[in-house]
Amino acid sequence: MAIMKFNFFKRPIVIAMLIGAIISIILGVIYFQPWIKNKNDIPLLSQAAENVPVESSSAQIYFPLDAFTVSLQPEDGEYGSMLYIGLTLKLKNESVKELLESKLPELRNQLILLLSQQTPSSLSSSDGKNNLLKEIKKELNKQSSDNQIPIVNDVFFNSFIIR
Repeated sequence: MAIMKFNFFKRPIVIAMLIGAIISIILGVIYFQPWIKNKNDIPLLSQAAENVPVESSSAQIYFPLDAFTVSLQPEDGEYGSMLYIGLTLKLKNESVKELLESKLPELRNQLILLLSQQTPSSLSSSDGKNNLLKEIKKELNKQSSDNQIPIVNDVFFNSFIIR
């Protein structure tokens, strides 16, 4: 029987794979070298949290609302446009959140009425969306018992889809 010598490194594909692996390792070291070198310069999350100024007891509270789905006003013979919108309210404090939770059905009703008065074209631009945010904020602040103190500081979109 003849014993065949198998020379592993004479195959071109093996040589190409080895060269590719070596190049990948070298490029990886070069890419991560600045990060490894300056690893101590990157503050940890706990260190960054120490440097954040502590707000007073009147810290802002974010209050996400369940998403709304409403039919929009038809325009130019178009029918069936829908608005799916998710909102988060920025509130003054925890007591305002409790107040909103107690009036949530009324607030959702007012928002549904406001949203269903919109048209697709009025909401297609950035200005239209910003105007809607202002209207929502104004509508929610109308509901407060103290008309001079706004209960909602800001309104944010979580989702916004027109179909």
